Amino acid sequence: MPQTMTSADLRIHNQVRLLRAVHDAAEPFTRAEAARLLGIGRNTAAALVGELEQARLLHEVPAETSGRGRPTTLLVPHPQGPLAFAVDFREDTWTLAAAELGGAVTELETGEHDRTPNVFAEIRAAVARHETPRLTVLGFATSGPIRDGHRLHISHLGWDEVELGELIGPDWPRTVIDNDARLAGLAEARRGALRGMGTALHFHIDFDIGGTLLLAGDAQRGGHNIAGEFGHMPLSGSTLRCMCGVQGCWSLDVGANALIRRFGEAPGYGAGRELAQEVLRRAEAGDVEAGAALDDNAAALGKGLGALANALDPEAISLSGLGVELIRLRRAVIEAQCVEALMEFRRNEPPQIVAGKLGGAGPLRGAAEVAWDAVLNADWVKARLTGGR
Repeated sequence: MPQTMTSADLRIHNQVRLLRAVHDAAEPFTRAEAARLLGIGRNTAAALVGELEQARLLHEVPAETSGRGRPTTLLVPHPQGPLAFAVDFREDTWTLAAAELGGAVTELETGEHDRTPNVFAEIRAAVARHETPRLTVLGFATSGPIRDGHRLHISHLGWDEVELGELIGPDWPRTVIDNDARLAGLAEARRGALRGMGTALHFHIDFDIGGTLLLAGDAQRGGHNIAGEFGHMPLSGSTLRCMCGVQGCWSLDVGANALIRRFGEAPGYGAGRELAQEVLRRAEAGDVEAGAALDDNAAALGKGLGALANALDPEAISLSGLGVELIRLRRAVIEAQCVEALMEFRRNEPPQIVAGKLGGAGPLRGAAEVAWDAVLNADWVKARLTGGR
């Protein structure tokens, strides 16, 4: 907090802190609890809440009564308050949702696309169909690394250094874009299985695998905003050459493409996901060949997790997307291979490997989180208090 902060600045500062606390909380809390949390007096807390309610940012609702006495109220986001939109852009589909302050997400529309950058115009049209004066910011999860925050690269779609500034123009709402796997991890750290962890790893598995290192709930981005391409490390011993140009990428052995390649099918996007789900169904039903393919996928996953645990020492590792199914069907294989890959002195206390609580919705929920991160600041709150958006 700046040393020269005025009383007005301090008031805005505490309003931002209060909004952030309501947004991050697992459960609604009372005005008295807000005062304790922020280290302020109850009268000050009451004044802050009143101003934020007038600006349609917070609202007080009655709590369930437990006996006689004055009824207690809880702080919740205002029902007519601002909205964020969130987009999850996959290799073959996209999903648009509305996200309230506090984390509630409502799906609005989904669509398929032709795997060209024309999809951005389709998504913009979908946003326009659902746009409302309450819309404040758009969070966008995309399935590829974004160098320096504006150059998108998706090798398997043939997208090489696509300039996002040419696709997300001035007619868009304020937009924040980030990698899907990183956002899935951010969502798990804030809303899911990694909540409260100091050091953790998250991996989102779809056609292949990507991930993020999380420190105190924040996803690490690296010097050029492209950290987390764990799928392009030679962690499982593959001899194949990846579309990214590297030989032996972990992604070649983990994910939907690896499952269908095992059956002689060409890696695909769209139908490939359906083929992979069929392999999982057959494996669960006892098909020997499908079971062996699933074993290979799980073993490669566990081996890579062990190698990364040696380097990064996570308290826990969570998996989303196809990773949830891999844990459900082959947890023992994953954990055994992880332990085998650990340095010997680590093997008595291997990292906990857990299924993400948000499943396939992780990237969408993470997109909502970075959208709200972009506006929960003093300038935005000050504008809202004076009637701005």
